[in-house]
Amino acid sequence: MALEAHLNELKLKHKQMEAQIMSENKFAAVDEIKVGDLKRQKMRLKEEISSIEARAAS
Repeated sequence: MALEAHLNELKLKHKQMEAQIMSENKFAAVDEIKVGDLKRQKMRLKEEISSIEARAAS
């Protein structure tokens, strides 16, 4: 159960990060460094989610 809760938390963070990226992209003066950092963090979350899902499926 703890693994499922952790997975749900990661998925929520992933969605929140996507919303933050979309919000940042709305500004005329987009901070490319900040957006790049957010995208890298989002990718790490996605990789962790995939890893946990793969282990859970085994």
